[in-house]
Amino acid sequence: MLNSSILDIALGMVFLFVLISLLCSAINEMLAQLLRLRAKNLEAGLGNLLQSGGGNQLVDDLYKHPLINGLAKIGQKPSYIPPKNFTLALMDIMTGNTGKLPTGNKVLIETIEKQGLFAKTEAGRSIILLLHEAGDDAEKARRNVEGWYNDAMDRVGGWYKQKTQIVIFIVALIVCTTLNIDSIKISHTLWTDVALRQALVEAASSTDVAGLMTQESVEQKTTPGCDAATAAQSNEPVPCESSMDDVQQSAKNAGLLFERINALHLPIGWKQPDGKWAFAGFDAMDWLVKIMGILITTFAGSFGAPFWFQLLNKIVDLRAAGKQPSKSGG
Repeated sequence: MLNSSILDIALGMVFLFVLISLLCSAINEMLAQLLRLRAKNLEAGLGNLLQSGGGNQLVDDLYKHPLINGLAKIGQKPSYIPPKNFTLALMDIMTGNTGKLPTGNKVLIETIEKQGLFAKTEAGRSIILLLHEAGDDAEKARRNVEGWYNDAMDRVGGWYKQKTQIVIFIVALIVCTTLNIDSIKISHTLWTDVALRQALVEAASSTDVAGLMTQESVEQKTTPGCDAATAAQSNEPVPCESSMDDVQQSAKNAGLLFERINALHLPIGWKQPDGKWAFAGFDAMDWLVKIMGILITTFAGSFGAPFWFQLLNKIVDLRAAGKQPSKSGG
């Protein structure tokens, strides 16, 4: 059995990085709910897609349409819009808000062109082109518009992920700096303190990390969590709005994760057990090493819990000198 001190330290550090990543994700989710970042990101994406001159009147009318307005609470905008709702609302607006769309595709195109309000805008020309491409097939025309919308939502989802990555990095930097989570200091302590190292390995082995990962995934997907790209794949107008209960749950999860990290009894925090400051007697080189240690933890926390969870499993297997082969049915 391979059970070296280096592997124990690696296991402990990766376990710590998993908890920090989960903590940063929970804080990010709480911010996304409080600031309604998904709804704002979707609105920006629609503004880019439905360009219709000054003020983007088409986007404003879309949000006011009953099929869209009903997806969010009063006074708020939805975090997602299903493709079917988007297409029907858009066609209704471009044909004059009659509440009844023409049955034939050619008649639909003629009605949009005669109505004229949005037909000559960039969005209008794109939509008419998509409708023309379908010929007389009204069902294909609808699929063309929905596909156009879904492609745009894929890009919107990419924007949101990029923004989220930046937010998580900033959150990780604040958390690691505030709590003084210094990877260099922690790894050095684990190397010299055998008892602490063994306790950390035991904590990593006994903690249901997979359960924590599942909890994070459920929180992000079933609470206000539907991001625009994911929700665009749904054809059902299922509300996906945040509430104070969701925010409180995210805050509670963040608090529990902080308690888990604190319970590891690692050299974390700016005050030492004896009451002295952790930076007492530091010179320039000590501060440089401290900053590097905090930045290492920050980057690690921004990688995301799935990355560290996979690495954690690999280290566990390596410590056990590989998984035992499964027994044959015979």
